[in-house]
Formats: sequence, structure tokens, C-alpha cells
Amino acid sequence: MKIARPTPARLRLRARGASMVEYALLLVAILLLAAGAYKALGPKVGTAATNAGGQL
Repeated sequence: MKIARPTPARLRLRARGASMVEYALLLVAILLLAAGAYKALGPKVGTAATNAGGQL
């Protein structure tokens, strides 16, 4: 029985672009970073906006 080995052409076709799983992982990482930034900076930004509105 002969085992088929991937040829260089097949490897290129398989590694052509990012899959949906990779895009989903990237999206999750961005969302986690955005949530962390919002949690850390949210109250400060709200206070600054209130103060700026009060000065107008």
C-alpha cells in the first residue's frame, strides 16, 4: 500500500490563506483587549466628558 505524501504544490494550496478559525481567534483577541481597555479607562473617560461638558 502506497502512502500519499503531500507534494510542494499541495502544501502551497493548503497554506494559502487564513481560515475562519484563525479569523475568529483574532476577533476574540481584539474583543478581549477592547473590553480590558474599556474596563480600565471607562470611568476616567466618563468623568473627563462630564467635566468638559460642565465647562461648556
